[in-house]
Amino acid sequence: MQNWQKAAGGRPASSVVLLSGVSSGFGRAIAMKLAAAGHQVYGISRRELAEVELKRALAGHIRGDLCDPATAKLAVETVLDAQGRLDVLINNAGMGIGGALEDTDDGQLHRLMELNFFAVSRLCRCALPAMRQQGRGTILNISSLGGLVGLPFQGAYSASKYAVEGYSEALRSEVAPFGISVFLVEPGDFRTHFTASRQVVGQDSPYTAYCQRALRRIEADETSGSSPEALAELIARLVGRGGTRFRYTAGSLSQRLLIKSRILMGDRLFLRLLSWYYMGTC
Repeated sequence: MQNWQKAAGGRPASSVVLLSGVSSGFGRAIAMKLAAAGHQVYGISRRELAEVELKRALAGHIRGDLCDPATAKLAVETVLDAQGRLDVLINNAGMGIGGALEDTDDGQLHRLMELNFFAVSRLCRCALPAMRQQGRGTILNISSLGGLVGLPFQGAYSASKYAVEGYSEALRSEVAPFGISVFLVEPGDFRTHFTASRQVVGQDSPYTAYCQRALRRIEADETSGSSPEALAELIARLVGRGGTRFRYTAGSLSQRLLIKSRILMGDRLFLRLLSWYYMGTC
């Protein structure tokens, strides 16, 4: 049943949410948190959902590959047919590539950009007409601290998140006159399936020794990172109460402070520190 009681800012107290990448990691944690708060959550994933608790929490599940343009259209239509409105779109689905940029071929890069960037754009384009007609809506794009810094041996991933950052900045201005809000959420290292599912390229190349060192550091930071439930808490606050800022960083204090220190350090010192941290070189 739809709850039309209004919360602050004219939003329904119970929002209808479309969430991509729902099957595990951030997506699962966000879905469970929002459903527990009384929101109607529709999830998108490539895989069928096996977990009973997650299936019960969702108001609906759309199975499909977001690299296929038809999936975005089907997902939005499914929500609108069932609920008559779409209050919140959360673009969470993504993938990672570890390896040197020289070793990353066109096919690998295209696949990553399709999911991490073009799928975001398609879901936004499909959702915006309904949100404009409603005169309200919220779009939450999950970026990364890696979208603010070009990470060695995660360069393709950083490039895709830089694209999401620029896209979201422009979109925020364009849709504001229609009552639609856009937010960026930028996680650092969290304990999710992302570590195990990262595709590694160029494992026998001149970069191998440096790449292996960098990936060991990255994986250690991820496996000792925060629980995805911490990010879900932030998302739940934004869905429930809205936000006062455009960007919301999440993760360890040290990582967030490092990003903020870039202006004070200057690029030369900052990038040398980054190379030393990940590769042991300056």
